[in-house]
Amino acid sequence: MISKQTSAALGLVALLAACGGSDNTVSAPAPAPAPVPVPTPAPQALRVGVLPDTQGGGQNAAVHPMRAVLELYKQQQVDVVLVVGDLAEFGSASEYRQWREVAEAYKGHMTFLPVMGNHDNKGLDQDWHDLVADLIPAEAEHMAGARNKNYALLRNGVLFINVSYGWMPYAYDFVEQSIAKHRAKARHIVLQTHNSFVGNKYGLLRERIVEGYRSEDSDVVFKGVYDKYRKLMAEHNVIYVSGHEHLYARSLIRDPAQRPFMQIVSGSASYKGYENRFGEHELVQNTLMLKARTEATGTLDVNASVLDFKDDVLDFKAWYAEHSVMRNEDGPKELAQPKWQLFDRFRRSAASCEKLVFPASFPANIQRNNVYDTSYRTSNCPSPQGLSARVLDGENLSFNRHDTRSRSMRAEPGKTEAASNREMLSLMQRHMFIAHESWRPNLNNSQRARLVNVGQVNEEVEVRATTIDLKKQLILAWEPKAEGLQSEVLSVSGTAGQGGTYIDPYGRVKDIATDIGLAGSLGDGSEAGKQPVQLPAWANKGWTLDAEGRGDRYVLEFGLPKDLKPEQVVLARQDASGRWQALVPGNCLSAKPYAPAYLTTAPSDVNGTCATAPVVVGLDTVRKAFWARVSQEGRFALIARP
Repeated sequence: MISKQTSAALGLVALLAACGGSDNTVSAPAPAPAPVPVPTPAPQALRVGVLPDTQGGGQNAAVHPMRAVLELYKQQQVDVVLVVGDLAEFGSASEYRQWREVAEAYKGHMTFLPVMGNHDNKGLDQDWHDLVADLIPAEAEHMAGARNKNYALLRNGVLFINVSYGWMPYAYDFVEQSIAKHRAKARHIVLQTHNSFVGNKYGLLRERIVEGYRSEDSDVVFKGVYDKYRKLMAEHNVIYVSGHEHLYARSLIRDPAQRPFMQIVSGSASYKGYENRFGEHELVQNTLMLKARTEATGTLDVNASVLDFKDDVLDFKAWYAEHSVMRNEDGPKELAQPKWQLFDRFRRSAASCEKLVFPASFPANIQRNNVYDTSYRTSNCPSPQGLSARVLDGENLSFNRHDTRSRSMRAEPGKTEAASNREMLSLMQRHMFIAHESWRPNLNNSQRARLVNVGQVNEEVEVRATTIDLKKQLILAWEPKAEGLQSEVLSVSGTAGQGGTYIDPYGRVKDIATDIGLAGSLGDGSEAGKQPVQLPAWANKGWTLDAEGRGDRYVLEFGLPKDLKPEQVVLARQDASGRWQALVPGNCLSAKPYAPAYLTTAPSDVNGTCATAPVVVGLDTVRKAFWARVSQEGRFALIARP
């Protein structure tokens, strides 16, 4: 092939020869310059930690949990720390100095992005500007009129939008404009603020919509932007990160078109834990992980979360460490050498396919409403290079369970948006909770919210104590082909994230195998409670996740590239050390297409130790795909056959 430069030179030679000249000989054209190699762009990587509330009681910051979290982040080589607010109890200058004394030791290792919480608002703005705001990077873009409180920062392909407590009603335009300005360069978007959008104890939805006061300008304004926020965050796959609740909760929140975005309530690095009041708001939310621990248990949790961004991939992990430190004067105790336990994780990419999977605990023969699906079975998930994968079989048999506590509210005619308690109940059933009907069951309770003491002076709306089973988010995420592999990489997460824990609203341990759930929680409209669960053998009822990703059994189908023959490759999984290992030896491969019986038994052409092994792999020649019965999530790819 002739380059464009060479083609142009030859054309010029021919033209000169046709016109004639003093000599019929023409010099050979100069060789075209060698093409300039296009450099491979450096990977855009950023490791982001979250520092939950560090208020310490009295005039204090909680220095021991804070130091434990930041020391972990230093070891993890975290680049940026989201400081979600409530740095101290009263937001005073002395407390900020105490907080800074801890932060200064880590400032050279990581960038802090702080926002104000409701406790910081108790102090003086000027103390925040003088003692905290200098941590904000100089290149941050600030909202007009709210400098150092609301600001945006683009770094290594991640757009951070930071909004202080009380500003969400007024910051919508700033958030939308920041996304529009940086969308082309932002592979990921994180919105950090203090209050949850939909919370277990607090939350903008309940506080400013359902309990909204007509006299409060911020409540009135938030009503006008609530749906706009949901649409914006769902459209751009924003991760919403908050503090405030002193418990950890990860959930999916849906916009009016049922598109989800993820919310992470980061837990606590303080000396108090909060109980689980409301649980999930079924009309807009599905909870994927919840961990609460209050002083009623005798100990507290300190929480740490890391969002590891690399190009289009996000690898998320969350840890907790149990401790008995209740004030600075106690000393660090267990936090001198915290026992960090991994209890939540997921992995996704720009080429992800996701499915919400319900627990296999609700009654049979109820209406499924298109979404009450306990199966891991999915549709085909295409890769950027034309491969396909899907989950063929498996059920969500291992899941966590938790109780909530009763909570009541009252309308205040002339003040609240609701003029009566019945109208407040109507608002709850419009925005928060499903009213149970035979054609629209509420899996959490037969009377999720109700009027009590009707017609009496003490009439009120009660959000009833109940028992809730967590859902799972199954994610199939395609990632680029790596050196030594014969295909792109498929990451599977969501099958092994829960081990069958059961806690009451305060974090005290219950037994999912023997304890009956609270009245009305069965999910069939009756007053029966959720029934005890027979967990799979692998589920230990503990919080700590298996390092090798062991969890529920499922069947993965992995298509072959068009240019490869089945005899050239085998299906492999990356182990904890990073090595790629074939799922089964070559002599254990079945030649039969997958059948549902193979979820528990081996095909007839697999014998001996191959038949009793936990992993079974077959080749479907018609579909040109491998299928594999596995009990581990993780990263899968094709490797060359040995």
